[in-house]
Amino acid sequence: MSTSPPTMYGNPEAFAKKYPHTWEVEEFAKGKYPPGPSWTPGHLDPDWRPPTTMSSKTTPTYAQAAVPPAKGKKGRQAKGPVSASSVAVASGEVFTKPTPPLSQAVRRFFASRTTFKPHPEAVKITAHFLDIAASVLREANCSLPLSFTCTVNDKGSVSLLGTDLHTPASTYTLYFAPLTSRLNKAFPIGNSPWVIFKPAPNETQLLIHSIPLAFLPTDDDQLFPSLHESIRNARGVSIPSAHYLNPDTESR
Repeated sequence: MSTSPPTMYGNPEAFAKKYPHTWEVEEFAKGKYPPGPSWTPGHLDPDWRPPTTMSSKTTPTYAQAAVPPAKGKKGRQAKGPVSASSVAVASGEVFTKPTPPLSQAVRRFFASRTTFKPHPEAVKITAHFLDIAASVLREANCSLPLSFTCTVNDKGSVSLLGTDLHTPASTYTLYFAPLTSRLNKAFPIGNSPWVIFKPAPNETQLLIHSIPLAFLPTDDDQLFPSLHESIRNARGVSIPSAHYLNPDTESR
């Protein structure tokens, strides 16, 4: 156990002048504090921290913004922890929810041949049309992403899939014609050329079974309005069309 006196920090005489009616002042008057010269300046205290001030012209730190507000005139104080959003507002930062990536169907566009049959240079097209497409877009001063993947199916259709997850195929509509023209020039195929590119279909066909006929309209033209409202109310999905699989009302 150490017998040396503890180190004293601060200036008791200055404290006494500022707070004349405190217990410390009485002790100082009784000589129970050492003389002023033996005191170490307060800023040399290892536990001392400079005061933090917040100005309207400065941005508060996270720690400053997270400090619970002081009690008001009625002694009320905010309850519960401070949320990250409130801290962001206090610090002037704005957080936005990231946009979800688009599906491949929305990012794909394709060109089919006038005659559905395999193309003899399908492998070559897959390897080289990516650079050709990027060149066409660059020559047109296109500001959209130029990166794609290319596939050729067994019917000769050429598909381009944008690798950027947030750029839909519809944004390339202005470039469908020059892309198709360059495709036909680079890989000529006689009397079965490619027709102009178009976005890939991204709709899904649904088959609904076992609905009692009593619940369905007798007029075929009223089937879509009836199912559209019912499906939207039940599932929150808006359908674009509806029809009976069996068009004969007698055998249905």
